[in-house]
Amino acid sequence: MKKIKVIIIDDEQDAVASIELIIKEFCPDIELLGSANIIDDAWELIKKLEPDLIFLDINMPRGTGFDLLERFPLRKFDVIFITAYNKYEEKSAAYGAFAYLQKPIDIDLVVSTTNQLIEHRNAHPGAVFRIGI
Repeated sequence: MKKIKVIIIDDEQDAVASIELIIKEFCPDIELLGSANIIDDAWELIKKLEPDLIFLDINMPRGTGFDLLERFPLRKFDVIFITAYNKYEEKSAAYGAFAYLQKPIDIDLVVSTTNQLIEHRNAHPGAVFRIGI
């Protein structure tokens, strides 16, 4: 089975480090490609590396996770939001997010959600996502 390629986008270095550690320790089917802490860098990284999945924070300097997704009106990558706020869950669904997880990061929840995503991608290869707003 092909590994799922992942990029982490979060302005909090502790959150990035936590997600990286979870992936390395508990998600053998995930290949970590890199991370970014502002949306301009994230946009470049996504275009260059073409991930299957991004872990995405919402509130960041110089733009939100939603602003980043608007730069990809049609996309082939899945999104798992990881944020400290519960008020954006409904909006995240309109942006085609696979999941919406809240900080602090729960290891078991990240692992189980990632495993569900892998099953979903295997069942729906080549899926394309549109912003539904």
